[in-house]
Amino acid sequence: MASGYRIATPRWKRDAEHGPGREAGTHSGHKRELPVDTVLLAVVLGLTLFGVVMVYSASAVLAEKNFGSQFYFLIRQGLWAGLGLIGMTVAMFIDYRHYKRPVVVMGLLSVALTLLLAVFLFPARNKTHRWITFSFLSVQPSEISKLALVAFLGFFLQNRAGALDKFKLTFVPAAVVSGVLIILVALEPDLGTALALVAVSGLMMYQGGVPVRYLASLGVLAFPALVYMLMVPFRRQRILDFINPWENQTGSSFQIVQSLIAVGSGGYGGLGFAQGKQKLFYLPAPHTDFIFAVIAEELGLIGGATVVLLFGLLAWRGFRAARFAPDTFGQLLAVGLTAMIAVQALFNVSVTLSLVPTKGIPLPFISSGGTSIAISLFAAGVLLNVSKHGKT
Repeated sequence: MASGYRIATPRWKRDAEHGPGREAGTHSGHKRELPVDTVLLAVVLGLTLFGVVMVYSASAVLAEKNFGSQFYFLIRQGLWAGLGLIGMTVAMFIDYRHYKRPVVVMGLLSVALTLLLAVFLFPARNKTHRWITFSFLSVQPSEISKLALVAFLGFFLQNRAGALDKFKLTFVPAAVVSGVLIILVALEPDLGTALALVAVSGLMMYQGGVPVRYLASLGVLAFPALVYMLMVPFRRQRILDFINPWENQTGSSFQIVQSLIAVGSGGYGGLGFAQGKQKLFYLPAPHTDFIFAVIAEELGLIGGATVVLLFGLLAWRGFRAARFAPDTFGQLLAVGLTAMIAVQALFNVSVTLSLVPTKGIPLPFISSGGTSIAISLFAAGVLLNVSKHGKT
């Protein structure tokens, strides 16, 4: 990474070096698994446990008022975190190469597309169609679409090794499938997650060996559509609020102003756990999209910086797993899953600090949200399994 080159040499080049049909690092027949990446595992477990604690701190008063129990969101977060940890444990011990079977990839892609279409049949919540709700259970199809996109691109680009510079054979199919998923998510509307999917797909195609000129041409074609979406009145107002949030601090920019007040009030050491004030019906969504503001207020610069450093450490270990993966699919899978988590975390923190216009997107492992934490933990499990098969 430091040298400015891709994480690893694409498969078709490695085949030329090691002989056709034999992956680099495995041609000698070596199949011994490495120990679990304890650093990556510790970071994921630490962020998850920390998230459960902070969800309680951020939501206790809100939960007591709206649901009659201060533990309402804590219990839900704990249950989903438990399910996610079970999924992560299972994924850690399933050889990641099982995921490149066509039945798995196409099955997951079909489920994601079906749910992304079905979500529009359910009642809107906050003027958006992002959840499929059955009684007490809610599922976000956009979260599942992240896994589907990563699995498909890893599978497809590996199978096109040696033909990655073919525009119609490789780039067009990859761009079309990615584009359909991204467009459906954007129509919910969920522009934040859609942009995260754009970043993940672009990084995976670049890592796979797709020529940069193809990616640039796609960016040029997509730019007018992005401008059009940004010109929707409420998004245009968010851009204006981003430029000058203090002009409408009691109106459209109320949320970001309260977030900045929370961050600024924390200082270096914070006000103390559960002592934050902005979560007391000032800061909207304190336990979901703006939980980082609660962290900064209660734990200060030290606590907020520690969270950012932990996500940086997770990204390093994830890209390291990609670098040492024994095959192209493992490299692409690790790059995609790592980017999926890191880009989302970066975007969430940037919104909280008003570094980008306001957009709702959860902080992985920490924000309250069932599908988000379960999918993130499962992705971490797959990433841990890739690291276990790294070249020695």
